[in-house]
Amino acid sequence: MQSNCQKITNVIVVKNLDKGILFWENLGFEVVTSVPQDDEIGFVILSNGKAEIMYQTTASIEDDINEKLPESKTFLFVEVEDIKKTQKALQNEELLIQERETFYGATETICLDPYGNWICFAEFKEGKKE
Repeated sequence: MQSNCQKITNVIVVKNLDKGILFWENLGFEVVTSVPQDDEIGFVILSNGKAEIMYQTTASIEDDINEKLPESKTFLFVEVEDIKKTQKALQNEELLIQERETFYGATETICLDPYGNWICFAEFKEGKKE
């Protein structure tokens, strides 16, 4: 059976959204959707062109499902057009890998978001992506 999926977006679950919003805004993303949760934002979608990221607070999800969530970490892989531009935007962030060339043709930078999730930004040279 063929999948009818057109897009999969990971929702990253965190305690508070403020740092994550600022992190992605520094990379050129804009908040396109936000949902309140008590006196704060409980869910947010940020986008930049076709790229999109979603965060939701633990409290917001726990209210939705009436159950306590375990902590988890996420590793995101983000394709970018210009790794140097991305590195400049990340200059004040904790980088795990400043820059590396991979066997699969990508130049990558790996950092942590404000919540400890790993994010790998990768630029593929023309015709190298496999």
